[in-house]
Amino acid sequence: MLDYLKRSKWFGVVATVAFFSLVFIGAMFLDSLESWREWKGLLNVAPLFGVLGALYGVIFALDSASGSSYGNFPILRTLLCAALGAAAVLVVCSWRSESVGRGWTLAGVGVGAVLGWFGWRWARYVDF
Repeated sequence: MLDYLKRSKWFGVVATVAFFSLVFIGAMFLDSLESWREWKGLLNVAPLFGVLGALYGVIFALDSASGSSYGNFPILRTLLCAALGAAAVLVVCSWRSESVGRGWTLAGVGVGAVLGWFGWRWARYVDF
């Protein structure tokens, strides 16, 4: 499976994930331009939008139903989205000084894995 994704394709996958991560962050900033007083809060939320954009980018790049993918890799897509789901929970939990519970992290892994497995079936409804 991984041999199929040659170096040039890996670069394309990583570039797609990074692109959507930046698009989600940019959309968040554009949406909140009217509230200049809350820039510190926006900078705290930006990593979450980056992780969510990366999750969308993984689905876009690794699900053939998206139309612009580098192949159909449901297992790899599910594993990467599970890791990104855990990262999203860790970002949200870092906003408070309390410690991160394993249960929440596992819930993030589960939600990310489910979103990764369903792939483009839900991601096509994300509208900017």
